[in-house]
Amino acid sequence: MRTALRLLAGAMLACVLTACPETTVNDDFGLKPAALKAADWNGSWRPVDEHDAVRFEVTDARQGLLVLTEPGKKDDKPIEFAIRRASTDAKVKLCFAVAHERDAKKTGETLFLMREAADGVLFTWNINHDAVAAAIKGGQLQGTVKPDKDGAHSHLDSTVGNYAKLLEPQFWNWSEPTCMKQVSVRF
Repeated sequence: MRTALRLLAGAMLACVLTACPETTVNDDFGLKPAALKAADWNGSWRPVDEHDAVRFEVTDARQGLLVLTEPGKKDDKPIEFAIRRASTDAKVKLCFAVAHERDAKKTGETLFLMREAADGVLFTWNINHDAVAAAIKGGQLQGTVKPDKDGAHSHLDSTVGNYAKLLEPQFWNWSEPTCMKQVSVRF
């Protein structure tokens, strides 16, 4: 599945191993956990341009935790997402989604921007690593940048100033969203 969230997280892991640019955060990144409604999240989801589906299951609604699995895959490793509010404004439906393999050691987690699931539709965006590295170097974001011949490795601090700043358009690949639709699929 080319565009599923699972592969996005896998791509980030590959970046770590192949030294391409990356941006990581701690698992507490974001204002507070988003209160999830299991009815909005639980079930099968399919990227609009794919045939394979993944499954979301809310594991702790109050803490904004859910797990993504890819049923039917022998080597399926669950990906846990911590969905955290990106703004204090209740009208802003964007959240930070901090992803990691469920049983893996936490070392620096993958960050996505996600619109709260509603009406069976979910949008996510990948971060613009180069823009983040430039903003850290320029003092606009708090964090560290480790230069590498293949691109910067950035780590964002869990600070309120970073959350508001990261909602600015230059930090996300807005023209390349992953759009997923909730579907009825039996595994």
